[in-house]
Amino acid sequence: MNLRTPRTGRKLAVTAVVAAFVVCTAPASAAPLVVENWTGDSPYLSSTGAPGGSPEPVSHTGAEDGKALRMRLNPKPAAGPGGGVEIASNDESYGYGTYGTRIRTADCTGQGRVGVVTGTFTYASDHSDANGNGVPDNDEIDVEVLCAQPHVLWLTIWTDYSESTGKVRKISRAIDMRTGKVLYNCFVTQLGGECTDPKEGENSPESVTPIEGFNSATQFHTYMFDWQPGSVTFWTYNDDGTKNILWDYRGPTNRIPRKPSAFMQNVWHTNSWDPLDGPAHEQPQSATTAYIDSTTLPR
Repeated sequence: MNLRTPRTGRKLAVTAVVAAFVVCTAPASAAPLVVENWTGDSPYLSSTGAPGGSPEPVSHTGAEDGKALRMRLNPKPAAGPGGGVEIASNDESYGYGTYGTRIRTADCTGQGRVGVVTGTFTYASDHSDANGNGVPDNDEIDVEVLCAQPHVLWLTIWTDYSESTGKVRKISRAIDMRTGKVLYNCFVTQLGGECTDPKEGENSPESVTPIEGFNSATQFHTYMFDWQPGSVTFWTYNDDGTKNILWDYRGPTNRIPRKPSAFMQNVWHTNSWDPLDGPAHEQPQSATTAYIDSTTLPR
């Protein structure tokens, strides 16, 4: 299995897209959040101008308020995130706090085993070596879905990546949401390399609550994560509204990002990242679309 390379060296040049926001009421013990509902002009997020498509607000019956941001990836896009459709926060200095999205991921039905990723993530564009381990920093926290396997969620925490050597510091978890089974939980120091033995706090919980009939490409679901100095916790919600903890990472703190980051969402073509059930990296020949109902940011 070849995992895709991160967004090394990208500059976040943004252009306006239409959206709107409401301020959530958060518990007194929690930091307040901003939720972008994509119904008017956004002060928080914009299109990056990536050539693979343009985000556009549309009516959608599956959205809670009837509106969603359509992320349409054009036919025959160039491979890599830079050839996709993408939005980014205007503020690139976000840090610890809660992030998330309610989204219906890209649907590749009828196109065979093409390679398309839907991503929601923090990303720091400073690739110095502040942690002094000899590998350029790549601070990033991801929630990603491959459209060929829409029942599997990929969660990844990056701190380092060298484009020239493939050296990395990252830990990934893949979950089959239909069964609740953790398929993959792996820390690597080389792309395509062997997993190291998990350290305490890196593989919890060992399974999650299954969601019957889960399909991220045909249903809206909410995916959240809370980034703190000593932990990164990911969750979704069960049908009764309770939290379904997907990963409560509390391993070595030097494996947790620390740099100020942008928050981004995208849809793009991968020709080098296969899902766990076999190859799926052909170029999509037709448009492929995700719909974002809402985007959550720390205030």
